[in-house]
Amino acid sequence: MRIAIVAPPFLNLPPTKQGGTENIIAVKVKELVKLGHHVTLFHAGRCDLPAQEKITIFPKAINDLLSDLASQESSRKLRLEMTYFAAVATRLVKDHEKLDVIFNHTRGEVAFAPLTNLIATPIISIFHLPVLPENIDVLLANPKAYAISISNNQRGQWAKLPNFIATVYNGVDLEMFPMLEQPAQDFVFWIGTVGEHKNTLDAVLAAKAAGVKLILAGKIRDQHYYEEKIEPEIDHKNVIYLGEIDYGTKLGYFQNALAVLFPTKWPEPFGLIMIEALSCGTPVVAYPNGAVPEVIKDGEVGFVVDSPKAMAEAIKNINQIDRKVCRKLVETKFSSKVMTENYLAAAKKILR
Repeated sequence: MRIAIVAPPFLNLPPTKQGGTENIIAVKVKELVKLGHHVTLFHAGRCDLPAQEKITIFPKAINDLLSDLASQESSRKLRLEMTYFAAVATRLVKDHEKLDVIFNHTRGEVAFAPLTNLIATPIISIFHLPVLPENIDVLLANPKAYAISISNNQRGQWAKLPNFIATVYNGVDLEMFPMLEQPAQDFVFWIGTVGEHKNTLDAVLAAKAAGVKLILAGKIRDQHYYEEKIEPEIDHKNVIYLGEIDYGTKLGYFQNALAVLFPTKWPEPFGLIMIEALSCGTPVVAYPNGAVPEVIKDGEVGFVVDSPKAMAEAIKNINQIDRKVCRKLVETKFSSKVMTENYLAAAKKILR
């Protein structure tokens, strides 16, 4: 097939640090090319992916263009994103006949909805974030604005909305997240965006209650939350904060952790961190919000709990979990190969 992928314009591809959607695009492009498909990739900034055609909308990714935000108007990021959408749409109107299907992976899930009435090539938008009530009227008004959810929970009350053609779980490149034969298992690991919604504090409370060292990693989203709730807990011995880390560093911590903690408060659309950890054979202890119950089967690849106290008990019992079972789950259900095949199957539904 001739497949277009519209990437978000904020980061280089692949991202060097955090960037869940961008990582999904990276492995999806690799798998599609491996399967013999022709990929046209719309992006901004540097791109080191093997797509046969790369259409660079901006020479720099938006986050790099905003490096001096203090000297720019506050709306600059939004204006650049809207310009990116307009530039991609212009190119799609011109060249859509050269394509069989278009996958939109941007956070503008409905930005191209009106375009579906103007071009024949199907556009499928992947919702990487929670579905907003405001999205629904736009989808209903544009029945050819096809959508894919990344978990069943993500659809919420709109589970039967006809625009949704499939749920496709995220996947990881198994070779990028291998198991170790003899992991250290002398700490627990939390990684994510530091903020109330990711509930970093409960990971700290659980680790302290379990009497185990905690490694924290990730960029700070809410500075006030960090300074008030997290920073006072950091002693550089039992609670260590690394900041945002690169892939190689993250891999080492995933592979060697006793468990990965995932006490998310918000309705997590998926939670890529969970399957990255499981691919390394590391169990996950998580709160039952969002897509967590679709990924973590309690007692098999980790534990699903609802409080710091219960999380601490789960940490103490984590050796009940077989690390090989964790890896096997990802191999069978959450690999990049399985994910890509499911995207292709969804596309074929509307190409018949």
